[in-house]
Amino acid sequence: MSSSEKTSRTASDTSTSVFESQVFQGGLTSGKKEEAKEKRVALNYGNMAEEAFTSRKSKWLRKLAKPTKFAVNLCVIGLQLGMCSAFYIFVEDHVRQIIGYLFDKDVSRDMTFFAILPFFILIATVRSLVVLSWIGFIGNILVVIAIAIIVVQMLFMKHVPISHLPAVTSIEGVTLAAGSMIYAYSAQGVVLPLENKMRKPQDMLGFFGVISISVAFICTVYVTVGFLGYLTYGHDLEGSITLNLDNSP
Repeated sequence: MSSSEKTSRTASDTSTSVFESQVFQGGLTSGKKEEAKEKRVALNYGNMAEEAFTSRKSKWLRKLAKPTKFAVNLCVIGLQLGMCSAFYIFVEDHVRQIIGYLFDKDVSRDMTFFAILPFFILIATVRSLVVLSWIGFIGNILVVIAIAIIVVQMLFMKHVPISHLPAVTSIEGVTLAAGSMIYAYSAQGVVLPLENKMRKPQDMLGFFGVISISVAFICTVYVTVGFLGYLTYGHDLEGSITLNLDNSP
């Protein structure tokens, strides 16, 4: 075998070895990614609280893992129950107002409560996040349109002079405001489930992440509507600004 053939074969063997090494390393990297993906655990709020206490070095903190999980789950249940109750009352009030306007008939609250119950049960049976996301998407479009109409209407209405409005409210007003703030961010209960289903969970965080943009948008909308509503209706402001609007088209 000539020296040129030996050199050519050596170069070929070297390139083959390099290629095999790259393939092997790529396989290891891919395997590590798959392994990391498999090890990723979808945590809810209760499990997250339990994991936070379980990972502590202190023994007495680790003993609080189970009670903390129970307490957090109980708080989440209370939060969701309160949000659903407030939304249920919101829908009931508006349905009763619509029926009274269309049919000129005063319907009792109890009757309306039971009339809309099947629709809520039907929506509650939907477990697919994809279907719920589409329902929420359509609902958000309608909400944005309604808010835009309400804000434009209130901008051109007669406003109560700011000097006639109190700068600080009472304790009762503070508690009502706190409840409204909690209701404004009622979607916090689905943050972790959504993050678990996201293809890129890291997009949830960050300055321009999903949470930051959502919170900023919600805060802007509620502050704008709340300020204009109070400036327009003053002490006559209802629990929902839509209940103060007249029935004219």
